Amino acid sequence: MDNKSLKQTQVENESELFINETPEQTAQRNKEAFVFSNNKAIRSIEKYFKFDTLGAIMKKEIIGGITTFLSLMYILTVNPGLVSGTPSINTGAGNMNYFGIFFATALVSGICCIIMGLFANIPVAMSTSMGMNALVSVNIGISGGLGFEGAMIVTMLSSVVFVTVSLTPLRSFIIKSIPKGIVLAIGIGIGLFIAYVGISSMGWLAQENGIPMASVATLKDNYLPIILGSITLLLILFLAFKKIPGAVAIAILSMSVIAIILASTLPSDSKAISLLGSADLRKWEGWNYDFDGFAWNWTSTFKAFGNAKIWTSPVTYISIFVVMLINFFDATGTMAAFTHQLDQKTNQHKEISQKALVIDSMGTMMASVTGTTPLGVFAESAAGIEQGAKTGLAAVVNGILFLLAIIMFPIFKLIPQPITSAACVYIGIMMIKEAAHVEWDKPEFLVPTFLSILFMIATYEIANGVAMAFIGYSFMMMITAKAKKVHPAVYCLSFLFIIYFIAFAFIQI
Repeated sequence: MDNKSLKQTQVENESELFINETPEQTAQRNKEAFVFSNNKAIRSIEKYFKFDTLGAIMKKEIIGGITTFLSLMYILTVNPGLVSGTPSINTGAGNMNYFGIFFATALVSGICCIIMGLFANIPVAMSTSMGMNALVSVNIGISGGLGFEGAMIVTMLSSVVFVTVSLTPLRSFIIKSIPKGIVLAIGIGIGLFIAYVGISSMGWLAQENGIPMASVATLKDNYLPIILGSITLLLILFLAFKKIPGAVAIAILSMSVIAIILASTLPSDSKAISLLGSADLRKWEGWNYDFDGFAWNWTSTFKAFGNAKIWTSPVTYISIFVVMLINFFDATGTMAAFTHQLDQKTNQHKEISQKALVIDSMGTMMASVTGTTPLGVFAESAAGIEQGAKTGLAAVVNGILFLLAIIMFPIFKLIPQPITSAACVYIGIMMIKEAAHVEWDKPEFLVPTFLSILFMIATYEIANGVAMAFIGYSFMMMITAKAKKVHPAVYCLSFLFIIYFIAFAFIQI
């Protein structure tokens, strides 16, 4: 073993020393052990990303970046499949263009990952957030009656608020005012809501006007997509709990091959493949890229700024608040988890990166402007960190892979929704783990958590669940003689949510 490899091995095996070292001591030890590459280009990369201070290794950074991308690439099929069902606010104008969503998702994800890596220097990937896409497309666009244009405008305006909050002390004020238990309740509710959307799209639930009903679908018609989607979920679970990197991507790609074969060989008018239409090679359009569709999504959104229907609807204003709130706590919570994980690996990350939070909030703005749902830092980044990624180079690798994926759009489009929906159910399973941290013995957290979950699923509306979490918490704190412990901001938010329900009653058909 050469001198450089020996020193790098020492750096890898000495993480147990962190407990006895200050960050400065660890950085100094890493510098003494690290030997820069003789290659000028590689040496420049190592210096820019502070390989010496963080004890990073080029090979592990690249492998970590690839691992993270394989773990989250499902978003490139799940997001367009979910959001493309959102109609225009203009009757008869059609739904949001599928390619436009895919292109915007891959483009903005790629750009933001690269920016995150270059300026925040952390191995964290960004893409369209699961939960937020369901909220924006289903709750705001469809149920809220704002169409995809109104939904994009809402996310655009909420992102402006989000950026402002991230740049000012208001961020700390909001974090301190809302109890962790409420944040947990909202996250758990969103996880189960995502899973509910997933089993519906797999074909398990009957639907009316695109909205899942509380009844089982006609199984003799939907048996094929149900079987394929369910097997995909089982395969994801098997691979994930065996800790196979890229479990979700492997399962989706493997089952998509089977779905494509079945959809392309069975009679095209068969009810059994009605939900597998996109996988039918007989209908494949080849290597076409609908950039006109992307432009249509974009121009339709900006033209809708003059649509009075958007500005006279209470849904618009409450949605701006809810989207900002969920984006804010999702980013803060996820970044806190990554900061802790990276600190265990490097002893150099003691606080959440302010740069990372600002980049995350700006990513949401870029997403809405280009025609996709809000971006967020992805929990799957943890897979890359576990593979040894310590610097922003891994995030840059993610960004490059997202941009390259644009070329492969015709292949991604073949993957049917029942297959990708299995990923939604898996994400819900992963998010329910947060229930372990809920203080179930305290009624002020038990009740709002229950109400948040119940109202999100029963009303098919994330905002309703968020509202009930705040109202339930405030009420339980008052009846348990703890009213003085509630931050005034929480009472204000609870009151606003009550007003929201009253206002919503007047706009229902």
